[in-house]
Order: sequence, then C-alpha cells, then structure tokens
Amino acid sequence: MKWLPLSVPITRNMTVYKNSESKRPQIENTRNFEVHGIYESTLHLPMHTGTHIDYPLHAIEGGKTSSDYNCFPAFFKAYVLDLSADQAGNKLESIGVDHLKNIDFSRVDAIFFKTLKSPMTEFDFEFPWLNREGAAFLATLPLKFVGIDQLGIERSQPDHVTHISLLSKDILIIEGLALSDLQTGVYDFAAFTLHVEKVEAEPLMIYAMTQEVE
Repeated sequence: MKWLPLSVPITRNMTVYKNSESKRPQIENTRNFEVHGIYESTLHLPMHTGTHIDYPLHAIEGGKTSSDYNCFPAFFKAYVLDLSADQAGNKLESIGVDHLKNIDFSRVDAIFFKTLKSPMTEFDFEFPWLNREGAAFLATLPLKFVGIDQLGIERSQPDHVTHISLLSKDILIIEGLALSDLQTGVYDFAAFTLHVEKVEAEPLMIYAMTQEVE
C-alpha cells in the first residue's frame, strides 16, 4: 500500500479561482546570500487557494472557525464518486440527489466528487458543482467532510446555500482536491492542516491510501 498525495502543488502559476490574481500565491525572497549571507522566503498564500478546507465562518456570519474544531490530523474513510465520465458528450452541469441516493453512506465519514479526468490546468467558469438539493440531502447525513476536485463547491449561488447547508451542520468542505488517479470506491484518507487559529479556511495536505503498483 502507498499514500497518494491529493493536494495540488503551490506554485506561482497554479490554477486559481476565476483566474483572479488576488488568489494567486506569491513566494517572496526576503533574505539572500549577497546581502544577508543566508536565503529565506516568505509565502503569501490566500486561504482559499489550492487544496483547502472551509469552516463555517466562510459563509455564515459569526460562524465557527478553525479553532472550534479538533479534527486534525484526520484519519477517515471517504466515498469517491467518479463523475468525470458524465462529461463525455453532455457536460455535467451539477451534482444532485440522483447522483447520491443509491450510495451506502453507512461506512464512510465523507464523500469526494471527482469531476475531472486529468489534473486541472485551467479554470473552468462552468465547472460542475453541488446543487442546492444535493447539499440539502448530504446535510442530513453524519458526515465530517464533503469534497470536490474543483476550486469551488458551488457556482452562481448569491445566497451560498450549498456552503451554508453543509457548514451549518458542521460538515466541513474541501475544495481543490486532486482526484484524477482515483476511481469510484471507498478509500482511507489522512489529512493535515497548518493549525492556523481562528480562520475561515486553511490549506490542507491530504493523502489517500492506494494499492502499490509494481
């Protein structure tokens, strides 16, 4: 068995939400050998860039923050639902109850949606998302996490109801997963944060246990 990393690398040219420069990481050289005799860098990283986890404060005024949870490091089972095949011909618009109602959630702590066949290289303004009905259905379940390989779990929702439905039930949202190497099924996962206090989101390092291929 081996641990497969599912967090996207942090680079200056990485894909960011809506291609917004404000969400792009900056790596600043703050000390160098010529002046200081040593080399140091500073990372300026928006909390919602790359693979990250959302806490309730992101969508709920006065909501819980990272400091209100004691779930990391997290070791859990998640059901990966591969919906990337749905994009052949007619592109998948959104993820709803019909995609979820036949899944056995009794032995998992999370569900992750795979919508991409290969790693993301550019932002898709029409990306598949979890719709209102799908989020409401998942909010009735005793899940810890809901995740997706897109940089957002909702699209064109002024009321942010998908986020609110899940986060109000303490189901934390993971966005920007790299799931292209996984197929539909149940996997063991390990996830780690930086333990930044009192924030609405933070970067996530996450791994799936998979079978070693010789």
